[in-house]
Amino acid sequence: MIVSCNECDKRAIFAQKENKRSFRIKNSSKKYINEVRVDGCLIKSGKKCDWLYEIECQSTNKIFYVELKGKDLNHALEQILETIDYCNRVHNHNSCIKRAYIVLSRYPKEDSSIQKKKKELNKRGIKLKIATNVHEEVI
Repeated sequence: MIVSCNECDKRAIFAQKENKRSFRIKNSSKKYINEVRVDGCLIKSGKKCDWLYEIECQSTNKIFYVELKGKDLNHALEQILETIDYCNRVHNHNSCIKRAYIVLSRYPKEDSSIQKKKKELNKRGIKLKIATNVHEEVI
Protein backbone atom coordinates (compact mmCIF):
# COMPACT_ATOMS: atom_id res chain seq x y z
CA MET A 1 0.00 0.00 0.00
CA ILE A 2 1.22 3.47 -0.86
CA VAL A 3 1.41 5.48 2.38
CA SER A 4 2.10 8.99 1.11
CA CYS A 5 -0.23 11.41 -0.70
CA ASN A 6 -3.07 9.11 0.24
CA GLU A 7 -6.27 8.56 2.15
CA CYS A 8 -7.53 5.05 2.86
CA ASP A 9 -11.11 4.47 3.92
CA LYS A 10 -14.33 2.75 2.88
CA ARG A 11 -16.61 5.67 2.09
CA ALA A 12 -19.44 5.12 -0.40
CA ILE A 13 -18.17 7.51 -3.11
CA PHE A 14 -14.68 8.45 -4.23
CA ALA A 15 -14.74 11.31 -6.72
CA GLN A 16 -12.32 13.58 -8.53
CA LYS A 17 -13.14 16.47 -10.82
CA GLU A 18 -10.92 18.61 -13.03
CA ASN A 19 -12.00 21.11 -15.70
CA LYS A 20 -15.50 19.63 -16.08
CA ARG A 21 -14.20 16.07 -16.29
CA SER A 22 -14.97 13.70 -13.45
CA PHE A 23 -14.23 10.18 -12.29
CA ARG A 24 -16.17 8.43 -9.53
CA ILE A 25 -15.94 5.11 -7.78
CA LYS A 26 -19.19 3.96 -6.24
CA ASN A 27 -18.02 1.71 -3.43
CA SER A 28 -21.17 -0.38 -2.98
CA SER A 29 -19.14 -3.31 -1.63
CA LYS A 30 -17.75 -1.08 1.16
CA LYS A 31 -14.13 -2.06 0.47
CA TYR A 32 -11.24 -0.10 1.86
CA ILE A 33 -9.81 1.99 -0.96
CA ASN A 34 -6.54 3.90 -0.91
CA GLU A 35 -6.93 7.12 -2.91
CA VAL A 36 -3.51 8.46 -3.97
CA ARG A 37 -2.79 11.85 -5.56
CA VAL A 38 -0.11 11.02 -8.11
CA ASP A 39 0.40 14.25 -10.06
CA GLY A 40 2.43 16.71 -7.98
CA CYS A 41 2.57 14.57 -4.85
CA LEU A 42 3.53 10.90 -5.27
CA ILE A 43 5.41 11.72 -8.50
CA LYS A 44 6.65 15.29 -8.78
CA SER A 45 8.32 15.28 -12.22
CA GLY A 46 7.97 13.54 -15.55
CA LYS A 47 4.82 12.06 -17.02
CA LYS A 48 2.28 10.80 -14.52
CA CYS A 49 -1.47 10.31 -14.26
CA ASP A 50 -3.64 12.31 -11.86
CA TRP A 51 -4.83 9.66 -9.39
CA LEU A 52 -4.58 6.01 -8.52
CA TYR A 53 -6.80 3.87 -6.35
CA GLU A 54 -5.61 0.74 -4.56
CA ILE A 55 -8.65 -1.41 -3.90
CA GLU A 56 -8.44 -3.08 -0.46
CA CYS A 57 -5.71 -0.92 1.10
CA GLN A 58 -3.78 -3.50 3.10
CA SER A 59 -3.91 -6.40 0.64
CA THR A 60 -3.95 -4.51 -2.64
CA ASN A 61 -4.77 -6.72 -5.59
CA LYS A 62 -6.47 -4.25 -7.93
CA ILE A 63 -5.34 -0.77 -8.94
CA PHE A 64 -7.14 1.91 -10.94
CA TYR A 65 -4.98 4.51 -12.72
CA VAL A 66 -6.95 7.65 -13.62
CA GLU A 67 -6.19 10.55 -15.94
CA LEU A 68 -8.58 13.49 -16.39
CA LYS A 69 -7.62 15.17 -19.67
CA GLY A 70 -8.73 17.67 -22.27
CA LYS A 71 -8.49 15.99 -25.65
CA ASP A 72 -4.88 14.74 -25.88
CA LEU A 73 -5.47 10.99 -25.69
CA ASN A 74 -1.91 10.19 -26.81
CA HIS A 75 -0.41 12.16 -23.90
CA ALA A 76 -2.92 10.66 -21.44
CA LEU A 77 -1.87 7.15 -22.51
CA GLU A 78 1.80 8.07 -22.03
CA GLN A 79 1.02 9.37 -18.54
CA ILE A 80 -0.81 6.17 -17.60
CA LEU A 81 1.99 3.93 -18.94
CA GLU A 82 4.71 5.93 -17.16
CA THR A 83 2.81 5.81 -13.86
CA ILE A 84 2.28 2.05 -14.14
CA ASP A 85 6.00 1.53 -14.82
CA TYR A 86 6.91 3.73 -11.83
CA CYS A 87 4.51 1.92 -9.49
CA ASN A 88 5.73 -1.50 -10.65
CA ARG A 89 9.31 -0.47 -9.84
CA VAL A 90 8.82 1.51 -6.64
CA HIS A 91 5.62 0.16 -5.05
CA ASN A 92 5.66 -3.49 -6.13
CA HIS A 93 2.44 -3.35 -8.16
CA ASN A 94 3.69 -6.05 -10.57
CA SER A 95 1.23 -8.75 -9.54
CA CYS A 96 -1.82 -6.51 -9.17
CA ILE A 97 -4.77 -6.40 -11.55
CA LYS A 98 -4.64 -3.02 -13.27
CA ARG A 99 -7.29 -0.87 -14.89
CA ALA A 100 -6.68 2.42 -16.68
CA TYR A 101 -9.31 5.14 -16.98
CA ILE A 102 -9.03 8.23 -19.14
CA VAL A 103 -11.76 10.86 -19.06
CA LEU A 104 -11.52 13.32 -21.96
CA SER A 105 -13.44 16.42 -22.98
CA ARG A 106 -13.85 14.85 -26.41
CA TYR A 107 -12.63 11.69 -28.07
CA PRO A 108 -10.05 12.48 -30.77
CA LYS A 109 -9.28 10.57 -33.95
CA GLU A 110 -6.91 7.70 -33.26
CA ASP A 111 -3.57 7.70 -35.02
CA SER A 112 -0.98 4.92 -35.08
CA SER A 113 0.80 6.13 -31.91
CA ILE A 114 -2.47 5.96 -29.94
CA GLN A 115 -3.21 2.50 -31.28
CA LYS A 116 0.32 1.37 -30.36
CA LYS A 117 -0.08 2.54 -26.74
CA LYS A 118 -3.49 0.90 -26.45
CA LYS A 119 -1.98 -2.36 -27.72
CA GLU A 120 0.82 -2.02 -25.15
CA LEU A 121 -1.74 -1.78 -22.33
CA ASN A 122 -3.64 -4.73 -23.76
CA LYS A 123 -0.45 -6.80 -24.07
CA ARG A 124 0.24 -6.14 -20.36
CA GLY A 125 -3.28 -7.31 -19.48
CA ILE A 126 -4.44 -3.84 -18.48
CA LYS A 127 -8.02 -3.01 -19.37
CA LEU A 128 -8.52 0.54 -20.62
CA LYS A 129 -11.73 2.54 -20.43
CA ILE A 130 -12.00 5.88 -22.16
CA ALA A 131 -14.96 8.14 -21.42
CA THR A 132 -16.09 11.61 -22.39
CA ASN A 133 -16.54 14.07 -19.49
CA VAL A 134 -17.77 11.58 -16.82
CA HIS A 135 -17.05 8.01 -15.81
CA GLU A 136 -18.40 6.07 -12.85
CA GLU A 137 -17.03 2.71 -11.80
CA VAL A 138 -19.04 0.53 -9.41
CA ILE A 139 -17.23 -1.95 -7.20
